[in-house]
Amino acid sequence: MATLLDPPPAGALLLQLAHRACTSQELDAARNCVAASQHTRLTLLPNHAINPDGELEGFVFECCADDPASVLPLTRSSFATTAVYECLPDASAFVDMTSNATRCAAELLEVVRGVETDEAEPLRFDCMPDWDNATQLQDQRPWRESLPAKVGVYHAFMRTTAQNMREHKLFIVVSGHCRHASEELYNLWLDARETITAQQFMECAEVDWLRKATLRNHNRLAARVAKRLGLSVRYMSDVDAVGSTSALLPTTSCVCRDLVLARGRIALTSDAVLLERCKSGVVFDCFASEGFWVFMGPRDSGSYRMFGTELRVAAPNAAMPSKTVRHHRLFPAREKANVVGAPPRRVQDLLCDDIAANVSVVYHRAETPLTGFLFPHADFVQALTKLGYSMNDGITNLMPIVAYCEDE
Repeated sequence: MATLLDPPPAGALLLQLAHRACTSQELDAARNCVAASQHTRLTLLPNHAINPDGELEGFVFECCADDPASVLPLTRSSFATTAVYECLPDASAFVDMTSNATRCAAELLEVVRGVETDEAEPLRFDCMPDWDNATQLQDQRPWRESLPAKVGVYHAFMRTTAQNMREHKLFIVVSGHCRHASEELYNLWLDARETITAQQFMECAEVDWLRKATLRNHNRLAARVAKRLGLSVRYMSDVDAVGSTSALLPTTSCVCRDLVLARGRIALTSDAVLLERCKSGVVFDCFASEGFWVFMGPRDSGSYRMFGTELRVAAPNAAMPSKTVRHHRLFPAREKANVVGAPPRRVQDLLCDDIAANVSVVYHRAETPLTGFLFPHADFVQALTKLGYSMNDGITNLMPIVAYCEDE
């Protein structure tokens, strides 16, 4: 017979997709996520890991809309997004950039410094439109972009939609979250989580606004990179901004730290992409020197979606990993065969003349707690076929020409 001292029934913990044996630390963290309500469920994905801050990553968490908001394992990086922007065909752009790598690295660092020294305040909740004023649906004030985890120019060899030849393409990739606004959402959740339900939190205007504002941030930052590096792109205007602000339209984008309400259930992802909301391929962050992989969807013959159509959705809230496993001193690799060691680092405060011509990645810090990265080998890719990916559709590797990295 249960007593008042017994803990409430916990939710479900699903390990079928974990791919690797879980450490005791991972299991403890996973059980803590579902301990507050029996209506919760946590599915570990093949990229499950513990980050240097001791937090569990690589999962999909689900709860009932009527559960208290406190059951959500929210983090300070909500709505972290990876966006890919195709450049217009330019036969000389790749040759110019690779033959002048030092100059390109210096130009990219100027973009970074320009964002850091911009006089405008960063994106925060006080930028939200005045919803009570029907004539004022733009931002309340100008704001500067937030530096993401990664930003840079990448290239790839990929087949055309006709599948009869390969093309060499250039892309701008921006990946990360808006740190100030995301921190404010986290603080809002901390203040209200014990008194509201998860659905009430999801219905807050700040939640939907931050999702859209994060992509706008990436669109504007991509336009800055294109202008500074002289890349051929199609600019558009950020119509919600105060004043004239250029932006780019993404070829595809994936929300890696998602939070959605559908069918009476709330789903929260960590380093994972909900397939129902991903319309053209899944962008996978390998590590800075390797670039990004795009797991392609079925070939699109009806409209121009470069990375294919939607992947097969096997179940509600099905998700695919969006980042590889990162190892560090507190979470070492059990097997060394498929682990790539952290590469030598060049940091942003070095003089431009000191940036080696063969170094395609400039790092934010001289030191990192990370010791290695799991390379997505054949067994890992095979595990992704259980989640909706078909190996017949292929993988596109976006290789860095020049990139700035802050999260490694």
